[in-house]
Amino acid sequence: MRKISRSMIIFLSALYVCCEAHGALGEPHEITFKSELDDSEQCYMEILPSDLDKDKKYDLVIGLHGHGSDRKQFAFDKRPECASFREFAAKHDMIAVTPDYRAKTSWMGPSAEADLVQIIKEIKAKYKINKVFLVGGSMGATSALTFATLHPDMIDGITSMNGHANHVEYKNFQDAISRSFGGTKEEKPEEYKKRSAEFYPENLTMSIAFTVGGKDSIVPPGSVIRLAEELRKRNGKVMVINRPKGGHSTNFEDGMTAMEFMFTGMVKKPAPISVAGAVVSETASSANSQPQAGKGGIFFVEIQPAENDAKGKVELGLKFYVEKPGKIKAFCFYQAISEKGPHVFKLWDSDGKLLFTVNAGAFDKSGWVNVPLAEPFPVSASTEYTVSYTSNTGYPATPEVFSSPVKKDGIMAIAGLYSFSDLGKKAPDKTYKRMNYFIDVVFFAETEIAK
Repeated sequence: MRKISRSMIIFLSALYVCCEAHGALGEPHEITFKSELDDSEQCYMEILPSDLDKDKKYDLVIGLHGHGSDRKQFAFDKRPECASFREFAAKHDMIAVTPDYRAKTSWMGPSAEADLVQIIKEIKAKYKINKVFLVGGSMGATSALTFATLHPDMIDGITSMNGHANHVEYKNFQDAISRSFGGTKEEKPEEYKKRSAEFYPENLTMSIAFTVGGKDSIVPPGSVIRLAEELRKRNGKVMVINRPKGGHSTNFEDGMTAMEFMFTGMVKKPAPISVAGAVVSETASSANSQPQAGKGGIFFVEIQPAENDAKGKVELGLKFYVEKPGKIKAFCFYQAISEKGPHVFKLWDSDGKLLFTVNAGAFDKSGWVNVPLAEPFPVSASTEYTVSYTSNTGYPATPEVFSSPVKKDGIMAIAGLYSFSDLGKKAPDKTYKRMNYFIDVVFFAETEIAK
């Protein structure tokens, strides 16, 4: 996956500075309204595109503030979560709204929920709105998950930065939460469960991005990590940016990355993203895998190489063509005598775009090695792919294997590929003597899966 270069860091810093002027956004202005729930006066900040055209459709992004703050936090604050929110809204020419949602310490109780429903309806009555996205930090992140769980038909995507998903187990800020929820956990157990997204994964079918810090004690990340895993099992569109040494904050780059995933997940299949220093996992992505002794995959089962230890550090690949839709359940490779792991396997599309990576731990024996995927990866019919890895010291090879494609049911291997440059950063694209470098896949066509 790509690394963050010095030039990229400078570019992102420039983004941070320019977003303080809100880019293509106008100045925030305050809107007051009478709550339909109790006739109280409530407020939110509205930030419109500077060239607003009322005949045009816009996406709406709503920023929910953290505990102890208010509507002005996401509209004005310089902290990176808020700055990235404004930059994201400007980049995509969105209407941005940052509500009080009832109180500085509301945690999306019933009154806050009613106010936000009213705000969304009023914004839709005022402007032509396409999609609605919820972004929040800390209390706001938790509240975004709660609201989307209760009103999934109103929300098209969520970014949860340092929030939690389980009020039943959460222990901090209980005085504030009990005021918002109308009682303690013991007095209102069903209210606490109702507002805990972890209990209702079936409602969260929209794109969701989570950012978490492994050392966050203010809002521990355990419940959102569990929720993300459950959503993946349900084939949800999910990203988790996990900084194991991080605390209760999200930096500018992670905020932008998360919101871009939330947004592009609604528009198209999001491309994999790597963030320096973070564990990033997305739907259809496997972070780690423990290699196992194997026999090969669908193409070269139990076949041995003519050369078992050609020397060199090189990106090796297999180009294959999928004729029938199906799923890849494992990558396979023949480990040369001198080769040592670990390895990172990459799957690329025909344009060289990185689709998927899996980190394979070290394996200490020569021979066929299988790298199982935690979740089978779907591949499309009439589509070409390349799977590759970087050999560290040695690799296997047999010439003249690909004088013609190797065909199996629903799939065929086209060529062995190699590259000595940009190792791991791009798909290998060179061929030599129709060589086979003993990379394989475990593939099942949809008809086989159905059986």
